[in-house]
Amino acid sequence: MIKNNATGHRLVEKGKYEEAIGYLEKAIDYAYKMEPALIDLNHEIKLDDHMGAPFNNLGWAYNELEDYEQGLEYMEKSLLILPNQDWEYVNKGNALYGLNEYEAALESFDQALSMGNEKYAYYGKGRSFYDLGRYEEALEQFDIYLSMDETDLDGFEGKVYTLLQLNQHEEASRLANDIIRQEPDNYEAYRIKAGVLEYTEDINLLKEHYRSMTERFPGHTEVYAQMIASYSMLGDFEQAESSYDAAVQKDHSNADIHIAMGDAHMGRSMYVQAAKYYDQAVQLQPQHEESSINKLRALYNARRNYQCIAFGEEAGKQEFSSSLIPWFTGQCHFDLEHYAEAIQAMERVVELDPNDDDAYATLSYSYYMLEEYDRAEEYWEKSLELYSGNSMALYIEDLLQDSRRPLGERIKHFFQDNYLYIASSPDVDTILSELDKQDMTTAEIAAVIERAKHPQDMFTSVIYGDEYDRLTGSIEQDVIYEDQGTIAYFRIYEFNFNTDDRFIEYLDQIPNPEAKKLVIDLRGNTGGNMDSANNILDALLPECVTSMLIERDGYADSYYSDADYVAFKKIYVLVDGDTASASELLTMGLSTYLPVVTIIGQDTYGKGVGQRVFEDKANRIMVIAVNHYWNVRQNNIMYSHISPDIYVKSSKLEDYMKLVKAGR
Repeated sequence: MIKNNATGHRLVEKGKYEEAIGYLEKAIDYAYKMEPALIDLNHEIKLDDHMGAPFNNLGWAYNELEDYEQGLEYMEKSLLILPNQDWEYVNKGNALYGLNEYEAALESFDQALSMGNEKYAYYGKGRSFYDLGRYEEALEQFDIYLSMDETDLDGFEGKVYTLLQLNQHEEASRLANDIIRQEPDNYEAYRIKAGVLEYTEDINLLKEHYRSMTERFPGHTEVYAQMIASYSMLGDFEQAESSYDAAVQKDHSNADIHIAMGDAHMGRSMYVQAAKYYDQAVQLQPQHEESSINKLRALYNARRNYQCIAFGEEAGKQEFSSSLIPWFTGQCHFDLEHYAEAIQAMERVVELDPNDDDAYATLSYSYYMLEEYDRAEEYWEKSLELYSGNSMALYIEDLLQDSRRPLGERIKHFFQDNYLYIASSPDVDTILSELDKQDMTTAEIAAVIERAKHPQDMFTSVIYGDEYDRLTGSIEQDVIYEDQGTIAYFRIYEFNFNTDDRFIEYLDQIPNPEAKKLVIDLRGNTGGNMDSANNILDALLPECVTSMLIERDGYADSYYSDADYVAFKKIYVLVDGDTASASELLTMGLSTYLPVVTIIGQDTYGKGVGQRVFEDKANRIMVIAVNHYWNVRQNNIMYSHISPDIYVKSSKLEDYMKLVKAGR
């Protein structure tokens, strides 16, 4: 045991942490044989000094690998084996610091100092105070640490950044310059100075400093990653791209360069581009967990759900410890309404992180949508136990309580809460009170809603029985894509919940879109899900507000497009008199924000409202109630229409496409 522990200790000191763990685990196995009580130890026990050493060293190794939960676990056991040493409390403090438990870390560092004068306890306190925003106290601790070790650059770096936070910029700059004078050949000294220039936002001095760094340290390609991060933070994206190009020419195999460029694109909400850079890092370092998480995060934010799932499931086969990989995979399944698959992924999340209240809430919602109400209740309770303010769990709680009411009463409350014209519908309360009757049939409920809606409302309806079965049966293909050479042709028949995902999946497969014409055929498309239409706009538009939904109380809900988009040489939208609602929103959004859009066809229907849906699968009924108006840049087409740029009397596709091919 002593030999394995000593070997492990030396390997940790040399930075060979993985190798060290193997020796230290062997030492611990031998300790368990010598003292079986150590296996499930939960109280203090006094043993020879060497018995606790391998636990301490193993905790240290895991800390260095940034696996702080494992590090803390072994440190806790080390501290149960008496007598204790000050460095054990330092290691525990470092684990707690890594877990962002700064107050607890301070207590552990203070305990170390009560037993001796371990210098790293002062350094640990300095970092903890810094992250707590207690900069005066942090500066005091860094000064004590540096008085004990005048050569440690980590201590100087901590002091420099603390001075910056205290707005002592000149002092921070002087200290950084002093470090360079003392360590003229030390790359880290120049890196610290670059941080000072970045913080003070002196872009010209920063560029000159980075130029000197690349000349003085040609072998340190990591400087380019810092350059990319600095220029991106300062808003000079052109300079960040130049730094990336220079780095790639020097060493394309440096994963950190690609990660930095991915981060730069994420900061600009260019998620699709970010995912491409993160993917290069993954290709170079398949075992690097953070790169996989970054790529998943980018794909999720870009609403590339199918790509996110495919990559997440592949990454899930690796021995990664982070719950974020199944979390992103599960969220993408959830957004696609793949509830069984979402449940499978989220169960893995809570296995890795039992304190994830959002994962329990998603499990609850998924079970609710599968009408497994007992399981839904079990998980929303777990979510709220962890965080009483979880909005999704509270929403599910309301849904579950509502599900216990009679069907008629539930529909009455839905209509009262959501119907846009409730205030202008005559005798609506009296009519809706009929829904309080017990054991109403779906036909009777439909008749009440028909009488309760506004006389001029053509868009509110109730679907039940055989008609419900036909509507909710297997959904016909809602998106068709054809590669016609220089033309990318899409036919969208209706907007379902996943129409946007299917459209975007095809969109990302189009080579050189900027050289092609995009045709979106919306003839006969009477609308559907507004989220779906807005998400397609997000994929095709630069940064803007794609639309705004306005409810009866004046509450407005805006949809946004991020900076990332797929650009085409020309876009044609094909419409007719049946093109309505979400189809009109898509048409209007594209023509409002893009100069390359031409609308071909006939005047559209003119439906500037959207609906909200109540559905009860067990009773085979769906209530579709007008809920809001929608605007694109303050324009609404209710009781009006969209006029095409080019009129076509014919209903034949070939007559439309002649104009597209002619470049009209």
